[in-house]
Amino acid sequence: MPLDNCHQVCQSFNTHLARYPIVAVGLPLIGGFLTAVPAHRTVHDFYSTLKKPSWAAPACAFPPIWAALYVTVGYASHLVALRSGPNTLPSIRNLAHTGLGIYGLNLALNFAWSPLMFWKEKIGAALVTAGGLTLSSIAMASYFFKVDKCAGYLTIPYVAVLGYATALNYDIWIKNGKGEACDKARKLGKDVSDAAKHAKEEITDAAHHLKDEAKDASRKANHNVKHANDAAHKGDKEHH
Repeated sequence: MPLDNCHQVCQSFNTHLARYPIVAVGLPLIGGFLTAVPAHRTVHDFYSTLKKPSWAAPACAFPPIWAALYVTVGYASHLVALRSGPNTLPSIRNLAHTGLGIYGLNLALNFAWSPLMFWKEKIGAALVTAGGLTLSSIAMASYFFKVDKCAGYLTIPYVAVLGYATALNYDIWIKNGKGEACDKARKLGKDVSDAAKHAKEEITDAAHHLKDEAKDASRKANHNVKHANDAAHKGDKEHH
């Protein structure tokens, strides 16, 4: 299905269903649960074997966090759907339709991520999906804010956690991924790290050099002041 057609289907689907709060909240909850089921058996085993950063959350933290996020973003879609009817200003109605269309695409990517990461163990594909998720969530939040401020605020935790999840996915891919693309990314990361370290050393050296020069200048200034004071004192004595 072409992307435009997919967007129209998602837009129409969410515009009508999200007007009912139970459906609006239940859709992401049920979808998230159903797509997590195929990966459930491998989540703990696979996730525990991966090399992860120190700031990685434990696997047991994800289910309650995502359940709460699905509730907030689902209810946000309900608030936006209420502004998509014929009694709303055309400009607001169009923004609501577009935002709900992006939301539908975002949910599709969201539901695809868990099976890719944990069932298929495709860390790179999951990273691409996570990137699309984060970008689409930012676009969705932008439209939701324009339609309903409360709906926009409800999406902030969702966007923040997706940003965190994408960063975590990237770090896991760098540490565990295989293939030419991952090797190039590791090399690039090392080059950037080395360049940053070299720049830090140069800045530190320059700061020490400036500090030493400032001390020398201060000593010279104090010496000149003392010399000037001595000369003035001697002149006063000669005058008297």
